[in-house]
Amino acid sequence: MPTPMTLRDCTTIVDLEALFPPRTNLPQGAEVTRIAPSPTGMPHIGTAMQAVLDRAIADKTGGIFILRIEDTDRARTVEGAVDAINAGLKWLGTTPDEGPLTGGAYGPYTQSERLPIYAICCDKLLADGHAYRCFCTPERLEQMRALQMKQKMPSMYDRRCLKLSAEEIQANLDAGLPHVVRMKIPSDQDITITDAVRGDITFHSSTIDDSVIMKADGYPTYHLAAVVDDHFMRTTTVVRGEEWIPSTPKHVLLYKAFGWQAPRFLHTVLLRDMEKRKLSKRSGDTSLNWFRREGFLSQGFTNFLTRIMWAHPEGKDVYPRSEFAALMQPEGLPSTGPIVDIKLLQFINNAYINAMTDAERKDLLEEYLTFLSDTNQTASTCVEPGLPSDEISIDTIRSMLTEIRNDPAYTAKVLSVKPGRYDRLADMILSNLYFFDATFVPATKEAFLKQADAATLQQVLETFLQDFTARPDHASDVMADMIAGGLGKKQVFMPLRLALTGQEKSPPPEEIIPVMGAERVIQRLQAALAIVKA
Repeated sequence: MPTPMTLRDCTTIVDLEALFPPRTNLPQGAEVTRIAPSPTGMPHIGTAMQAVLDRAIADKTGGIFILRIEDTDRARTVEGAVDAINAGLKWLGTTPDEGPLTGGAYGPYTQSERLPIYAICCDKLLADGHAYRCFCTPERLEQMRALQMKQKMPSMYDRRCLKLSAEEIQANLDAGLPHVVRMKIPSDQDITITDAVRGDITFHSSTIDDSVIMKADGYPTYHLAAVVDDHFMRTTTVVRGEEWIPSTPKHVLLYKAFGWQAPRFLHTVLLRDMEKRKLSKRSGDTSLNWFRREGFLSQGFTNFLTRIMWAHPEGKDVYPRSEFAALMQPEGLPSTGPIVDIKLLQFINNAYINAMTDAERKDLLEEYLTFLSDTNQTASTCVEPGLPSDEISIDTIRSMLTEIRNDPAYTAKVLSVKPGRYDRLADMILSNLYFFDATFVPATKEAFLKQADAATLQQVLETFLQDFTARPDHASDVMADMIAGGLGKKQVFMPLRLALTGQEKSPPPEEIIPVMGAERVIQRLQAALAIVKA
């Protein structure tokens, strides 16, 4: 039985075609999509939007979703970025069918492990006259660009090395001169690309530079690597940001030079902030980790991403991802940048949290606190732009995590109180600190005295404590009797609220007391009395 071919055996494009054959095992019309981030930084909201769209297109057609790591820019590679990309895709629920971790028959899925493939393809372009070697030094190129700028000419390579004879090229190679390989753009041609969102876009070849496709270190640039990988991974739809539209005619020319069928191109629009400015990934609040750290659910976040790039035919804001995959048509995606509206994200997130059972909320909160504790991260008290915010300390996070693990049943009861107030998982922390002894901060005497004089406060607290101790299952009746006895509702509620929560704002005491339980309530009232009497 012959030994199966490996990448090491390949020396020609014909060999590569045999090693990576068309995907004949997929249903008719199945789409093969890919997300191809560079590990030059942490994954951001744009990465997430493309991953959700890629996954939906593949799922809609019974296809394949691939993760490819484009690490050819070695100088800018950030340690830990690949792990962050994998973790981010897992959190989003967009785990790839093929990739560096999951494997697959069309790998390797990391570009630095595919260098022999690019070398074979680059040699083919050179042999067929679609590319040429360039020996220009960085100094010479800088002088060229400076002159072009001075003369107000486009910054494009002047093709000096295209004029080299075969003998001159060989002499340079024999001398070991460093060089790059440039693609040779054909003269005086219209190049039309078809974008799934925008339709046909035409470029003239005179506006397209002879870009470098192979660097002096033997690593390809994006132009060559992306085209070669998408062909041999049998990608059918390329989803990427609209900033790549000007490069697409180069890619179309490369497909034509190789004699390959180009995939469908779908360029997503750049996201904008609330001031309608381009959302910069250099800003910390665009990273995927920021949304996770601030307590947004993966389901809510992915729903939000689909909502800002697509309008549900029934006008819904909240819907399962399966509806997006089933109903979305790429041609209906926006051609102008959607706005990242945090209020809309919170609204959608709130709907998911509110629909959960108490036990599900408890499990989710424990998972969230564990994530923050394990990664030594904090969360913000507010995420709406322009509003003041503070940090929830790591000590508070770990204290609440300990309390939850010690008494999960109590935590589930705590989270049953007005679940509609939670826009984020972080709100579950902020809104419930007083329920747990480790995170409860008693009210000061000054806070109590803002409500009434010391004598009245003492009367209210002692009366409630005495009657509640006698009938702990009837807290509402005890309060009603006190009000019927001549005390105002606020005179009863505010001292009790301060005693139980340490805060002036909280759910009503009659909702808090059954959750806290008689023992904790009595302890809080006794402690409050001591503060008032001090």
